[in-house]
Amino acid sequence: MKGVYTAIVTPFTKSGEIDYPALARLIAFQKKGGVAGIVVGGTTGEAATLSFEEKKELYAFVKKEAAGLDLIAGTGTNNTAESVKLTEMAQGLGYTQMLVVTPYYNKPTCRGLMTHYRAIAATGARIVLYNVPGRTGLNLPAAWLKELAALPQITAVKEASGNMAQLVDYLELVGDTRFAMLSGDDFTITPFVALGGVGVISVLSNVAPAETVALTNAALAGEFATARRLQRELNALNRVLFIESSPIPAKTALHLMGYCEEILRSPLETMEPQTRAKLVDVLKGYRLI
Repeated sequence: MKGVYTAIVTPFTKSGEIDYPALARLIAFQKKGGVAGIVVGGTTGEAATLSFEEKKELYAFVKKEAAGLDLIAGTGTNNTAESVKLTEMAQGLGYTQMLVVTPYYNKPTCRGLMTHYRAIAATGARIVLYNVPGRTGLNLPAAWLKELAALPQITAVKEASGNMAQLVDYLELVGDTRFAMLSGDDFTITPFVALGGVGVISVLSNVAPAETVALTNAALAGEFATARRLQRELNALNRVLFIESSPIPAKTALHLMGYCEEILRSPLETMEPQTRAKLVDVLKGYRLI
């Protein structure tokens, strides 16, 4: 794993169904932008409000439509049995890599996490462990990651705490070869790669794939003067994409860019007028609309 993986949104029709023609347009946009891969059914894809059958249909569509890209299916939940079931379903569709978030709400101990990930690892799938304390209420300490390193099926880590000191703690205890370390925070691509990361699972690349690829590739090539400049240039866009809960601004931006409807599943709602106006201004500034 290396480069930009887009945590792709799940577009919906006005009647609330998954909008597959819009998704095909989004995938084509990602391919044109040069991303390495796509993560389907993650946080940005509103996985929490997708049913099992919807995920099965969605994953099958992406597997076919995004052929040629490195694909990862989001199969993590706060229910171990459900996570195993989702993982086995995705495997049946041809996926080999799964994004598995640390269980939210339950707040398990390290031993509980080991039991959870061991059960999913038993499927044979390769696991991208996803640490996102702002969503789950559980931060993964470095000592726990060292314990989880005993499970060979965990091959990568999406670290979305935004805490560079924690990344250094991870690397201190597990080294920089045990896991493919991927930033889960677009604000930190340059420092993350500088410290030993290999890429990003990105929200930003939904709306600016080519620009996110240019930034990440510069950092991976050690061209840090260029990477720093691009990181700064994209900062205002990054900031506005998180002005409300993600993926609300990203999906709104894609609507304004002509790719999909501005439809989110409850309890998410469309943007507030004042924040939407700010988003419009920033998108115009980047000539995205």
